[in-house]
Amino acid sequence: MNGTPKAASPATPWPALPVVLAGERTAQEILQALPAAIYTTDAEGRITFYNEAAAALWGCRPELGKNEFCGSWKLYWPDGTPLPHDQCPMALALKQGRAIRGMEAVAERPDGTRVPFIPYPTPLFDAEGRLIGAMNMLVDITDRHRAEQQLLGEAEERARGEQAAQRLAAIVESSEDAIVAKDLDGVIMSWNRGAERLFGYAAEEVVGQPITIVIPPDRLDEETQILARIRRGEGVQQLETIRRRKDGSQVEISLTVSPVRNRTGEIVGASKIARDITERKRAQERQALLLREMSHRVNNLFALAGAVITLSARTARTPEGAGGAGAQPVRHPGPRA
Repeated sequence: MNGTPKAASPATPWPALPVVLAGERTAQEILQALPAAIYTTDAEGRITFYNEAAAALWGCRPELGKNEFCGSWKLYWPDGTPLPHDQCPMALALKQGRAIRGMEAVAERPDGTRVPFIPYPTPLFDAEGRLIGAMNMLVDITDRHRAEQQLLGEAEERARGEQAAQRLAAIVESSEDAIVAKDLDGVIMSWNRGAERLFGYAAEEVVGQPITIVIPPDRLDEETQILARIRRGEGVQQLETIRRRKDGSQVEISLTVSPVRNRTGEIVGASKIARDITERKRAQERQALLLREMSHRVNNLFALAGAVITLSARTARTPEGAGGAGAQPVRHPGPRA
């Protein structure tokens, strides 16, 4: 990378884009107003423009016409491996003459903080098909990474709790989880208060009844397979499935089943631990919805930025445009995959 980015400072002058749109706001002002980090380069990769959002993401202001490919202080791959600027997604887009999608990277600021982001570099061509530069939009995904880490931490915590429960030799009546013991024929032998809360049956209603009382008809094969595994001395770990409550409603659960042995080591039944995962499923659905919304907004911002630059290049050819008669119209390489 040629040149060293300067630390962010309001004193750094911004480049004036050579276009005025319909006598109103300049193209520069429109791009500056966008919340996404956007910058452009010439065909050799030298940075020609960047907005305030880009400077904020980088934590510095690169020198226009000198810094190349990306204005960040340093770059890394998601796994922490250093990423040379001339191998970054923007550089690939210029070298290959195509839009680069589906990649992630991490920018390191001069103060040492790191920002994970998704780049959307797209090369720009003139009317004759000559490469004249590229535009890139960087989407900060710090919040998404935090959410993923939080979910991962919660999942690991649940797994540790379930493993500890599996090691217990006795059925703990006070457990918040539904804990059920059954014999090898699937007949319920014990039913704790957690099971009462989860399924709605009191212990006296179900003890001595087949466990299929809480299994929907379309999932009865699961019980047959579970009993077969128990007889072989195998367990079932965190099976996500559906069970039926007393009122007929269904509940999503995570099911762990372990063999129960007598003092001689003979398998005499099974212990089931069922945990309601309804809220976890809802949280996952909310996260998926947020990610889809983020993707939709990214596409809208990218389309707006591309339209602004295209209109700017066209206007530059008019006598009023500051770009002079030599400016070429910008066209995109085609529909994105």
